[in-house]
Order: sequence, then C-alpha cells, then structure tokens
Amino acid sequence: MRFRPGYQMVAAALVLALWLAPPAAAQQSPTLGAPPAPDVTVSTQPSTSSTTGGGGLATWQQALIFGAGLILIGGIAVAILSDARERSGRAGHGGPATEPAGPPHRHRQQSKQRARAKGKAARAQRRRNR
Repeated sequence: MRFRPGYQMVAAALVLALWLAPPAAAQQSPTLGAPPAPDVTVSTQPSTSSTTGGGGLATWQQALIFGAGLILIGGIAVAILSDARERSGRAGHGGPATEPAGPPHRHRQQSKQRARAKGKAARAQRRRNR
C-alpha cells in the first residue's frame, strides 16, 4: 500500500510521539496509591565513593552527532529535490543551450503539418467506424 508523502510524515510523527510519551501515572508508582512507607535510616556513615561526571556525552561527541544530523537532513533534501526535478521533466531553467534562437526550420513546420494531418485523418476514421 502506498501513502501520500504527507501521510507518511504524520504517521512517523505519531509513532515518535507515542514512543517518547511518558508512561501513565499508575505505571510509575509501584504502590498503586498506598500510603508511603515510613523513612527509617539506620546508619549515618559518610559515603566514600565519589562520582565523576562520566554519565554524559563529551562536547566533541555532541558536535559530531549534530553534524551527522545536518548531513543526513541535507542528503534527504537533495534526494527529494532531484526526484522532483526528474518527475517534472526539466532539470534546469530554460531550454537547452544548443537550441537556435531564430525562427523554426521549414522541415520542422512540415513535420508538424504531417503529424496534424495524420491525427485529423485518424479522428475522421474513428468517426466513420462508430
């Protein structure tokens, strides 16, 4: 089944929104509405372990991801624009550079007249065969 391009983007946005949506409130709480248990602390020993900020991305990693995203979006844009140009039938603005700027040649006019005459004869034949 083939969808229009607009529908594909809407479907992709819907899937992304559902995937990133937070879970329902009942799924977040394991007690399901029961009162919280009293907080009891037994030991007050100082923590000897220290955390070093190794949980996130480095700046160069963030820049690399951002650059790759820009390249990906640019490639998609180029693919879409080139496909649109191919489908429209013309790749650039204006006609080819080798086309003469003067009036059309006589043999072009004659070939057009012959083609029109053939079409006219074919239409007349179809009318006779009705």
